[in-house]
Amino acid sequence: MHILALNSSPRDNETSKTELVLQNFLEGARRAGASAETLYLRNYKIKHCLGCYSCWTKTPGQCVQKDDMTEVLFDKYLQADLVVLASPIYHATLNARMKLFVERTLPMMDPLAEMGEAGGTPHRFENMPRVVTLSVCGYWDQVMFQALSLTWRLILGGDLIAEIYRHSSEFLSMPEFQPQVQAILDAVAQAGEEVVRQGQVSPETMANLTQDLAPADTLVRLSREFWSQDAAG
Repeated sequence: MHILALNSSPRDNETSKTELVLQNFLEGARRAGASAETLYLRNYKIKHCLGCYSCWTKTPGQCVQKDDMTEVLFDKYLQADLVVLASPIYHATLNARMKLFVERTLPMMDPLAEMGEAGGTPHRFENMPRVVTLSVCGYWDQVMFQALSLTWRLILGGDLIAEIYRHSSEFLSMPEFQPQVQAILDAVAQAGEEVVRQGQVSPETMANLTQDLAPADTLVRLSREFWSQDAAG
């Protein structure tokens, strides 16, 4: 199995919690025998979708624009066995760079094909890759992923085989939480291994990777202390 991971975080890899969780997931996938490549969308020039529908009518399956989406990313997506779409939560859903990428996958869709039972937009191409979605947010509750999850389910339908969402992500680098953090990252790696071996993540592993780092009131206090110090500085 070859995995293509697309990371839409604008942060560098040293500070990005999206990257931290993603690479632990891929580590587990490699343990199970998969190969993996990570591309950072911040390094690619992707034009906005024009809404012209030429990719459905005049040039079926091909966008009329020429950029890194048409020259690089589109084909890499189609050639993968599994794609990991990794975006941090921005204003309750995927960030703009990932949304831009997703909008430019419109040529993959066939408006005349029948929609499958699982939903999602019908495909134009055969043997489309399966998809795992991955996200992090600084807030301390899984409820923050509801809008994102609904968006991905509506878009991807039956292609979506797992969702890896980690709350309280900004606390993952705090020294006092490292024992719990290691357990969480181990569970993320286990999820990667399970996706390759079983095509899904077990409920036990999912519970481990979404476990709380600390009571919510503790995280609220630490967050306020952090922002108060930052504002004062």
